[in-house]
Amino acid sequence: MKVRRGIAALCLVIGVGLTAGGCSMPFKFLVAVWIGEDGKPVAEIRPCEGDRAYSLALGSRPDVEPATAGTPSGPVPDALRETSWHVGHRDGVTSAVFPLFSPPASWQVRARGPQELRPGYRYSLKFRSIEGRRSAYDARARFTAEDLAGLKPGEVWDGDAVTRKEFEERAEESC
Repeated sequence: MKVRRGIAALCLVIGVGLTAGGCSMPFKFLVAVWIGEDGKPVAEIRPCEGDRAYSLALGSRPDVEPATAGTPSGPVPDALRETSWHVGHRDGVTSAVFPLFSPPASWQVRARGPQELRPGYRYSLKFRSIEGRRSAYDARARFTAEDLAGLKPGEVWDGDAVTRKEFEERAEESC
């Protein structure tokens, strides 16, 4: 009898843990990146109709193995410095197409590191939409310079290489 209660209690604890741990914010395909006609990367963010993008940020990291124990430490050389920017606009931003490393000045962007697309780096452009006082959904595109260089004319990267029309359809279906 005690064994059954113990098993039932364990199952309850595991079930509650899985349920609580499984609650994550919905992800939506609302960010795309591509190489523009001038050869520079361009981005598009598309919050759902009536929504705004908050916590809009670009981040990068070198695609190298992390330092191991016993490795000398010191300042990060410029060649490995991360590229990033974060939008400081409190009211969030609406849909926009913009040069990836030159977002609109009205967004109050805080940038760090070299603002250029570099081979050997992984990038992530993301934002969050908020309803009231809670987050409603996340949107993100992860990419490399090599991903963008491999795009065919008319394609964008939203996590995969897709046509512009496919991106628009995915964005509408996400909302």
